[in-house]
Amino acid sequence: LRPPPDAAMKSLAISVDGDIRAAGFSIGGETRLSQLPDCFVIGEQTPCSVLGERVPTQFAVARVESAEGTVNLQLRFEHGVLVSSFITVDDIDGRHETADEFYRSAGKREHRYRQWLKRHIEFELDQFKGGRLGVARDKSENVFAYLHTRNNRWAN
Repeated sequence: LRPPPDAAMKSLAISVDGDIRAAGFSIGGETRLSQLPDCFVIGEQTPCSVLGERVPTQFAVARVESAEGTVNLQLRFEHGVLVSSFITVDDIDGRHETADEFYRSAGKREHRYRQWLKRHIEFELDQFKGGRLGVARDKSENVFAYLHTRNNRWAN
C-alpha cells in the first residue's frame, strides 16, 4: 500500500481511544471485517476457543509503507468485530540476523519497540482508553506491539 502522492505518510499513529491511522485509513474498535480497506488480505474463518467458548475468528494482514519503513499490521476479528491488532516493524525485527543473534537480541528489540510505540502514540500510556496497549514477545522471541480493543474479552 502506498500513500497518495500528494500526502506522503509520515508514520502510523495510535489515538488515545485506540484508533490506528495509517496511509489514509483509520481502524478502531468499531471497525468490522467488511469495512477494511483493500490493502488488507483477509484469512479464512477459523473457530478458536476463547474462554472455553468456540468463537469464529479471522485475521487480516497488511504491509504499510511509511517514512520509517515497512509496518506490518495483523488484525484479529472475533464474530466479525476487531478485538486485537498486532504491529511489527521490519527495521526493528532483525530479519537479517543469524538465529543466535536473533535470540540474543530479543531484549534489545523489545526496547526498540517500546521506543517506536512511544513515538506513534498521541498520549501517555497510562492515559490509554481504547483497551490495552503495549509491547510483548512470544515463545519464539518474536517481539511486537499490541493493541487489544475493549471488545477483547480474553485480554482486558
